[in-house]
Amino acid sequence: MASAIGFRGYLITAHRRGDPALIPVNSSDFRQSPDSFTTNFINRWSNVVTDDERERSWYFEERENGGAGDSKGFVHYGTFGFESNLVDNATKMQNYRRQVSDVEEIPLFYEFWFPEGGRVGFVGFQSFQGRSCVTIVMERFKSEFEAANPDFLLRYQKLMPTDVRGGAYNRAPVKRLRLIKRGASPDVTDRYLGGNAPEKVDFEVSIKARRNGSLGSFRDVSNSIGKNDRGVILHDGIEFNEAVADIKVGSKTRPVTVFGSDTFAGVIDITDDIERGRDGHPTFDSLSNISDDILSDFNEMIVGKSDEI
Repeated sequence: MASAIGFRGYLITAHRRGDPALIPVNSSDFRQSPDSFTTNFINRWSNVVTDDERERSWYFEERENGGAGDSKGFVHYGTFGFESNLVDNATKMQNYRRQVSDVEEIPLFYEFWFPEGGRVGFVGFQSFQGRSCVTIVMERFKSEFEAANPDFLLRYQKLMPTDVRGGAYNRAPVKRLRLIKRGASPDVTDRYLGGNAPEKVDFEVSIKARRNGSLGSFRDVSNSIGKNDRGVILHDGIEFNEAVADIKVGSKTRPVTVFGSDTFAGVIDITDDIERGRDGHPTFDSLSNISDDILSDFNEMIVGKSDEI
């Protein structure tokens, strides 16, 4: 199975300390406005940043610069601090013994976008097999912006389809709902596979609307998902810890995590939409197009107008 590729969108806003009112990102009140700060931030951290406590490293590789803080490229996200064997999957022969000081880097797409004349900004990040650089990058982004602008706070809020003002996503018809239990034990699968299932499997129930139909609006379906006192969904005697709905985001119907851990809630699954290079990673062009589509849609819903990226 191809590696799962996700997309997370975030809203960037700025506020005076002690005042929740939004300050436009292009306001002259800042010592350094969010858009100009973003340009400097990306340039400043184009060399490796090492976090020894987390055993992580990262740096920017900018591919496109649209000016006024608009930027696309990759965050090269690394892990280190442990040994492992790199083995040829076909021959099972060891190719290399990874050392504690070796860094495993993967490229993760990013996009910062400040719509012209807008009051807010957006940033999108790709994830790869659940690995994401959002926290390590945006924590530094926030702290450095606030150090440069002591009278202001910067917020970055994950954009969930249920959070978008105006209810366009809330009214979106759900074409399919999947209830997922990851790492299901044999007591769940035996009744379907007669005891022949592996020790651990991912088990899911799919509920799909008939052609030209829907299961209801995204809001209604989301609200109808009942959780027990342990915070999981109970269906037919089975506890599920994740729910994914297929709704239209941007120009395509995409799977969106409705319920799950805070890490995965709101993640948009773009696995089937991207093109992969020979290295198995998504190509820049395919990620760029998808990011434009999704962030433009979020902007239209939040700001009430559509701006071309």
